[in-house]
Formats: sequence, C-alpha cells, structure tokens
Amino acid sequence: MAVATSTSTSAVPAAPPSAGGGYAVQVTSQRSEGEAQSAFHALQVKYPNQLGGRAPIIRRADLGEKGTYYRALVGPFGSAEEAAGLCSGLKAAGGNCIVQRN
Repeated sequence: MAVATSTSTSAVPAAPPSAGGGYAVQVTSQRSEGEAQSAFHALQVKYPNQLGGRAPIIRRADLGEKGTYYRALVGPFGSAEEAAGLCSGLKAAGGNCIVQRN
C-alpha cells in the first residue's frame, strides 16, 4: 500500500509504511482520482464532526481484473485504536469505513 502525508491529495504508487503512523481509515473507493476527491468532500459535508478539517489521502489500488480504484483515506494514525475510534464515530453517524494498516 502507498503512504502519503495527510496533506497529500494525489494518487501515489505502492511504498513501504511511513514512520508517521501505521494506520489509516478508508472512507470511499471510486473508479477515478477525481471521483474519490469528490466523494471525500461530499462525506466531509455530510459528516463534519468526523471528517471536517481532514485532508484526504488518495491511494491508487490496482485490483487486477476488477480494475483500478482510488481509495480516499484519512490519517495516518499511530495505532489501530486511534483509527478504530474515528471509524467507530463515523459508523455511529451513519457512514462506512475500513481501518487499514499502512
């Protein structure tokens, strides 16, 4: 999986984990980078308490025959518990998410 800083908004190729945090929370996956950006911003409006003020990390994921997807994540988080806390709050508000290890 690729790693980017929390201010990165462009897709990046796969890279080793960053020292900045071992976990991220995926909030959407779309067929293009632009759609991932748009979907993330829509989620920020819908869930301002959970996602407001956060910049998306967009990661390109080649799923072989299924195609290429662009995942919008928030993070990085230093622990699985921190990431799970954000994800739990988002789910409680009606959203969906997946905690991922970088």
